[in-house]
Amino acid sequence: MSNITGKAMVVTGQGIPWEMREYPVPDPEPDAIVAKITLSSICGSDIHTYKGEYKGRTDILGSKEKPRILGHEMMGRIYKLGSNVKTDFTGQVLREGDRVVWCYFKPCGQCQSCINDVSPCPNRLKEFSNSSEEFPHFTGAFAEYYYLRPGQWIYKVPDTLPDEAVVYVNCAASTVAYGLQKVDLPLGAQVVIQGAGGLGVIAAPMVKDMGASRVIVIDRLPQRLDLATSFGADYTINIDEYPTVESRIERVKELTGGKGTELTIEVASAPDAVSEGVQMLAPGGTYLTMGIVTGGQFSSLDMATFIMKGLKLVGSANYRAGTIPRVLDFMERNREKYPFEKMISHKFRLQDIEEAFKQIMAGKVLRAAIAMDEKEE
Repeated sequence: MSNITGKAMVVTGQGIPWEMREYPVPDPEPDAIVAKITLSSICGSDIHTYKGEYKGRTDILGSKEKPRILGHEMMGRIYKLGSNVKTDFTGQVLREGDRVVWCYFKPCGQCQSCINDVSPCPNRLKEFSNSSEEFPHFTGAFAEYYYLRPGQWIYKVPDTLPDEAVVYVNCAASTVAYGLQKVDLPLGAQVVIQGAGGLGVIAAPMVKDMGASRVIVIDRLPQRLDLATSFGADYTINIDEYPTVESRIERVKELTGGKGTELTIEVASAPDAVSEGVQMLAPGGTYLTMGIVTGGQFSSLDMATFIMKGLKLVGSANYRAGTIPRVLDFMERNREKYPFEKMISHKFRLQDIEEAFKQIMAGKVLRAAIAMDEKEE
């Protein structure tokens, strides 16, 4: 164990103020890596966790006996390499000080999901559920360091991409990219995206990159819709301007020449959006859902619609080993076309993280990042 300590914000239960603690920064095992976090961001699933919305998962918020470090979207620099680690997962040589991004989970490789190459692995977070009081302490994004266990996917970051673009690669961007791999997107397809949070905004340029001719994004917040437009959305629909399900479906039909869409993407975390989005589909279309993750939420569907129109329903979560490098390549190819770094609208200091959560929930912040070197003004 080194003599260096690192700070972390820990949780000990819902509604209990977060606490700043310091832990010794461990030396890595031979096949492990210690990273120094540069920037972490607050994902929508972090908000669900903070609000206690995960059905049957009260443990996720920790306890007095088992405090935890939350957060999973992050990037940083290599602080120490284990003696056996020479390259990242694409074969690029790694050195201390290199900018890197890594996967926050680790599939077990032995369950039916892993054997059949289907994500997500139900055991993917098993090694990360320990208390922050236990070795290796740093297993969450809201801290100054992170301990990558042996086998965690890690990738060197291109110099051309700013931290603000890379920070959400290991969750929002890769989740969307993996989900899009599961659907057949015809050349020139018309696409609706329900929700303009992090996943919805990054989905717009991705489907454009895959050959979509028209992208329509639906949300309530004007600033989110403006951001979606800068990320490639051709049209936006403000829920307040089209307040009924019927009016939104009619608007989509109008924008698609009466045909409907080949693909509708749900990233709104709203069960009621599903039935609405399905009705926007053209015959043979696909409904891809990635946002309703907390459990205990149900959607009502007329299954005859699926049968008579030949529709497909696809669910997706997390991603596979090859997804992150594809996303980095996508961003590098399109860095002059889309303002990837603008996804991060505000930065906060580590000790102000609860304030960041509150401002997001109040609709004042699109996506917040925790900058480890952010100074008090």
